[in-house]
Amino acid sequence: MSISLGSCDPAAVPADVTTFLRPLHEGNMDVRRFRGEKDAEWVPFHNESAPSVRDMQTTLRAAGFLPTGEANGILDYRTLSAIRLFQEYVRSVEGLSAIGAPDGLVGPNTAAHLARWKNAGTRVDWANRSPDNAMPAFRYWMLVLAMYQAYNAQKPVTLIMQKAEAYSRPSDTLKIARWNLDRRAIHLIGVRRQEWRTAQVRRNDDVFVLLVNGLAFAFSGSTDANPKQATRSDEPYLVRGQHQYRFGWHKREDKNRVYRAFRPVGPGVLVCRDTVNDDALTDADLANGLDAVGDINIHWSGAGTGNWSAGCQVIEGTRYLNHRGAVVDCSAFAAPTYGGLGAKTKGAYNVLLDLITVFSPSNATTGIGLHYTLLYEKDLQLETTPGQNVDQVARMNLPAAEVEPFTVPQLVGALVNG
Repeated sequence: MSISLGSCDPAAVPADVTTFLRPLHEGNMDVRRFRGEKDAEWVPFHNESAPSVRDMQTTLRAAGFLPTGEANGILDYRTLSAIRLFQEYVRSVEGLSAIGAPDGLVGPNTAAHLARWKNAGTRVDWANRSPDNAMPAFRYWMLVLAMYQAYNAQKPVTLIMQKAEAYSRPSDTLKIARWNLDRRAIHLIGVRRQEWRTAQVRRNDDVFVLLVNGLAFAFSGSTDANPKQATRSDEPYLVRGQHQYRFGWHKREDKNRVYRAFRPVGPGVLVCRDTVNDDALTDADLANGLDAVGDINIHWSGAGTGNWSAGCQVIEGTRYLNHRGAVVDCSAFAAPTYGGLGAKTKGAYNVLLDLITVFSPSNATTGIGLHYTLLYEKDLQLETTPGQNVDQVARMNLPAAEVEPFTVPQLVGALVNG
């Protein structure tokens, strides 16, 4: 017998399921059922006689995979994420690949591993980490953010950031002085590479760093629009800077393919459109100014074989760098397209989504859940003091051997060219 999304202990089904689900769904989504992983999968609340969902949640909490939320007896989105992270940890860190793909289904195999952890009192190795006891890579990237903000605080060094500072209408792109650098917040950093390169088909050759609870994880994907995916010739490019995002759903127009992603909190983030139609981002594109666009989401980009971005920030699923600085291969179970979901998963993208889900104070589609800062690779070479650049200063007081796997050249080598 297995339990999965929507499973509930007896009497744990909410009296009003729409009240339970409405804060988690949006638009015209079903508010009576959970949204599953594969096409057209909508999952109702359903009672289970055994095993106990609440007992499983208690075990996951004790092990460090469910640090927020409550043990409510409902296998909801947060519990699903905790299960997948547990399965992924057993698979990739403990090296016990027989547990299978991290799919969120708790059958006899996963249940046995949960019982093993419970009986031994085992805790995930990041359980004792925090923003005040952070790993070196976390400290490195928080220093990078602080120095980059300070460097641009008096006058932005690039024309596109000057335009963003001068933008007078509402947007979810913050003025530089208002950037959030709270170590207790959840931060995602995108590192854009070769934005000037003309390309009709963009690769997933940018990198992303997730900073959460003193930990750092890294992913590959793209920060640039793929002209082939855009619905108009002047495809949008998200501007440098910090942007406010929340939990939400991508592909909301298709109820059979909608899936969890991150969306701008309010009126939209600032973009520069490719007005000269050279399929690149250059200062020439700034002649017509910037626009606030509400559907520049952060979402999945398949298994890396294509760039599914019409301007969104996209994460591919084949590999990631874990908190130990090790490359983790997800290619065996990463679906290349929607059609492969069910038999396979979104791979590395789920790891990013699940980490943010379990550590976020709220899974609701309102409020700020994620601070996303977009930098350029060359920004790490800006001189903050004579003869020293951002990267050098950030590493100065940190053990180089521990930080090195999370510098941009190392990330590119491991995730993009690896």
